[in-house]
Amino acid sequence: MTIPLINNESLKKFIQGVKISQERKDFLLSKLPEMDFDERKALFEALTKIHLLDLEEEKAIARVKKFWEK
Repeated sequence: MTIPLINNESLKKFIQGVKISQERKDFLLSKLPEMDFDERKALFEALTKIHLLDLEEEKAIARVKKFWEK
């Protein structure tokens, strides 16, 4: 059983969208075909955390800019 969020195409798109170096993206994309379900799940969870931290950082920066513009 494959969960749609962790199939090859979904993970490829997610890897491309996360703010990590191109070198790391290339490495993850090269390893993706040989990953089993548990490895894909762990990768998805790690990438989700990275993505959420980036969003929080962007919001914090926007708040600081807004504060200093007053």
